[in-house]
Amino acid sequence: MKDTRLLQIFQNVKDTICKYDYYIHISKKIIHLSNTEDKIPHLMGLQYAGRPKQYTGDFGVYAVKKGRITMQSLEKLVQKYYRTEEKQHRILEVIHLKLDNLSFLPEMFASYSKLYLYDLGKHEDSDFDSDYLMVHEMEDRTLHLGIIKKGRQEKNLCQCNSFMATYKKDKNSDSFYRDLEHCYEISRIVREEKMTKKAETIYLSSMAECRERTGIEKMLRAGGIGADEKLVTEIVKVNLKFGIYHTMDMLNDGAGLLAKCVDKREKALVSDFIALWEERRNGAQP
Repeated sequence: MKDTRLLQIFQNVKDTICKYDYYIHISKKIIHLSNTEDKIPHLMGLQYAGRPKQYTGDFGVYAVKKGRITMQSLEKLVQKYYRTEEKQHRILEVIHLKLDNLSFLPEMFASYSKLYLYDLGKHEDSDFDSDYLMVHEMEDRTLHLGIIKKGRQEKNLCQCNSFMATYKKDKNSDSFYRDLEHCYEISRIVREEKMTKKAETIYLSSMAECRERTGIEKMLRAGGIGADEKLVTEIVKVNLKFGIYHTMDMLNDGAGLLAKCVDKREKALVSDFIALWEERRNGAQP
């Protein structure tokens, strides 16, 4: 039977990082993350297989898709190009740390825990040849995603260029970021589908949500509408679903809100909000 495990990992990563653009909000800056599939072999650790950089970039993509390199052939390639058993073991360990944890990438962008972005700047001692390091701490492991600027195409336009996981049982599990000075808590991540441009907020920090709720309450009071908790919560849901902050004019445009919906769930969410909105505008109390 054909070994397609490496191809499946490649495809899952592609579905996560190439189908969408991500807008990562930190203090006074929004990082626009837009990826192409030629970076995926490097995230998978295939730069360590074969000759230097043989299986990276476009050829790495081609090799994975055509089965030129598979999970089975990885060990043989490492044994061929690294002489000592100790080196072979270390390289295979690094590769599998990446491959075994790439399935957690979707959770990294839509985490229930706090997310942080570190500015690597000119930190010469870093193991990541990146401009930023996104860190997601899970219960038993930590995920690290290296992000690099895409040159001068667009300010703050970036792409993923490296990935690594460490386990918390190891004493140096935080070694990639513990000495970095510039750390920012990520307040919001908006995911936008490249084909349809449909946007959705998939991560919102507790502090950012608190600020958003306060802003909504002020907006409602200024518009003469009672800012009860149920209404504020429904507006937050609508904001998250469409990835934008809705003003009073936008909330009053029920037809415009329904026109954004692409499936039954979105229509149900918006219909419930419109019904509640009409009640509150007509003076109904919670």
